[in-house]
Amino acid sequence: MGTVTMEDIARRAGVSRALVSMAFRDVPGVSAATRDHILATADAMGYRFNRLASRLARKAATTFGVFLLDLRQDVYADMFDGISAVAKTNDKHIVMAVGASDGSLDAAALETLAQSQVDVVIATGLLLPDADVVAFNAQVPLVSVARRVDGVDSACTNNLRGARLATEHLLGLGHRRIAFLANPQTDGYLDRRLGYLAAMGDAGLAGDVVVSRYSRQQAAVDAHGLLARDPANRPTAIFAHNDQAALGALDAAAELGLGVPGDVSVVGYDNSQLSRGASTNLTTVDLHGSDLGRDAAELALRRLADSDAPPETRTSTPSLVVRGTTGPVREVG
Repeated sequence: MGTVTMEDIARRAGVSRALVSMAFRDVPGVSAATRDHILATADAMGYRFNRLASRLARKAATTFGVFLLDLRQDVYADMFDGISAVAKTNDKHIVMAVGASDGSLDAAALETLAQSQVDVVIATGLLLPDADVVAFNAQVPLVSVARRVDGVDSACTNNLRGARLATEHLLGLGHRRIAFLANPQTDGYLDRRLGYLAAMGDAGLAGDVVVSRYSRQQAAVDAHGLLARDPANRPTAIFAHNDQAALGALDAAAELGLGVPGDVSVVGYDNSQLSRGASTNLTTVDLHGSDLGRDAAELALRRLADSDAPPETRTSTPSLVVRGTTGPVREVG
């Protein structure tokens, strides 16, 4: 089936193309009944109005739609800070939508932003499949943050490198039984596991991967299972896929009476605000969240300036921040 045009909708609805255009742009001169009829016809034909092209033809684009996966993970607040700084400098308004840590609200949140007629969407932490992100981008321009999506503007970090930094740090401290508390393995979020496995393989060691979730509570349950093993077989170090999961690992160690880093070292990923606190003092990988946000907002500006530009990916380099939750291995048994 070919692309549906306004002419196709006009023929099906029995109205002029001009009236279809006016209905989509919600300009005066179209009755509510006629507009509803046109929009229902378009919806039945699978057509979505290209708001970006329309807005660029009428006036300057002024609105960023910002999607944040989960407000409980403050790394997204860091990303928002970067986005907001660029938006303010360039007189762009922000409309926000928030998802859920399991990705169940991604599609609905994006649709809310689309219905709000934002000019471009900046989406942090999307868990939708790549194909769904590409399909949305075809209708409303989207910039993916912290995840590369082929064919879509993306601002991301080199997660293969970041995971290697974390794992090699633990190997350098003498750890050999290093477990990886992994994120759900979905499109766009595979590289941390791959980097960990590559570093372990280079050291001649097998990986020990437990797939967890994005919540601290579930990570604590999964880490408890690792740390409750026989002392001679339990990991002496846990590398967690993000800081929330690392905090869950710290919770599990405390519940089992294990010292950190004396009995088990823990590394997170994100360098979130909570990880920096004196009471947490978490060794972690810094993905420079505010910089990612700024990169994404700059990509959004570029997209608004040239809707036909080829997709661009900006990949930053993460860094390791060593704090108090890692130390030399102390073998038991």
